[in-house]
Amino acid sequence: MKTAIVQLPADRGPVGQVDDRHGVAVVGAVPWVHNYNLLVVADLEEAEVMRRCRRIAKSISERGGGLDKVETMALPHEKGVEVACNLLDADITPPAKVRERVVELCQVEGVRLESDYFTNKSPEDILDLVYAS
Repeated sequence: MKTAIVQLPADRGPVGQVDDRHGVAVVGAVPWVHNYNLLVVADLEEAEVMRRCRRIAKSISERGGGLDKVETMALPHEKGVEVACNLLDADITPPAKVRERVVELCQVEGVRLESDYFTNKSPEDILDLVYAS
């Protein structure tokens, strides 16, 4: 490991020196990801609801040919199936657009959207909390 670290050029600090007593620190950042989930329910067998929701998830994901900058998966939920979405760029594909498409696909699949919600705070909410403290 030390050899690999020494071979990497440093952005700051001493070049080519790793002190075993202190190690190294790496700091990075990625764009904000909105975790947006949609709870889908139906009066069907649990396995059938999951199959239909997997098709919905695949249809709305960028990888499946759906919406730009959206990653998805279908997850079991105590009330139905959660179509879990990572919105990689909510300016390109906002939550309302995802919801609209999921509602359309639910009609095709014979299931219904019960609710939608975020599982993380928005950058604005986090800033509000910081300023309030």
